[in-house]
Amino acid sequence: MTKENSIKIGDVFLLGNHRLACGDCRDKKLIAKLFAKEKAKLLCQDPPYGIAIVESRENFSSTKNKRKPIANDHLQSEEEYIRFTVDSLEAIKPFLERKNSVYIFNADKMIFALKIGMEKAGFKFTQLIIWVKNHSIIGRMDYLPQHELIAYGWFGQYDFLRSKDKSVLVFPRPSKSKAHPTMKPLGLLRRIILNSSKIGDVVFD
Repeated sequence: MTKENSIKIGDVFLLGNHRLACGDCRDKKLIAKLFAKEKAKLLCQDPPYGIAIVESRENFSSTKNKRKPIANDHLQSEEEYIRFTVDSLEAIKPFLERKNSVYIFNADKMIFALKIGMEKAGFKFTQLIIWVKNHSIIGRMDYLPQHELIAYGWFGQYDFLRSKDKSVLVFPRPSKSKAHPTMKPLGLLRRIILNSSKIGDVVFD
C-alpha cells in the first residue's frame, strides 16, 4: 500500500495474526465483517472519554507539542456518553464468547455514565481497577490526576484465569506518545490480557 488515501472507511486488513478495521466501533456491519466467524474472549477498550482531553490541555504545553483533537472526544453530556457506550457495546455483543471479560478505560468525569451505559447494554459492571501512573498529568483540575480508571465486567458469564490480582495496577505511563495523547503502557495491557485470556484467544480492542 503506497498511498494514504487508498485506505477507506470499512476496510479490514489482515496483519499477521491480527485484524485491523478502519471505521467506527458502533458500526455493526463493520464489526461483523471484522469478526467473520470468530468470537472474542476479551474486550479491552480505550474509547474516547467524551471530555475533549486535547482541548482541555491547551495553554499547558508548548506550541511544538500541540496535538490534533481525538476523533469523537468532543465534550459530551452524560446522556450522550451513555448512548455512545450502549451503541458501541451492542455492536460487539454478538461476537463475545459465552464466557468473556470486559475492560474499558475511562476518566473520572464519565465513569458513572460508562457504568450506566454498560448496564443498559446488558453488561455486568463489577469493579473499578485503578491504573496509577508514575507522575501526574497537567490540566485544569484542582487535584492533578495521576491515575486512570478501568471498568471491569463481562457480558453473560465471565472467566478470570488468574487466581487473584490487585485492583490497583502501578505502571509508568509511556514517556513518549506521539501517536496518541493517552497511550497505554504495554505492561499494563499485557497484565489485563493475560488475566482474562490465553494464547490463541481472540482479543477485541
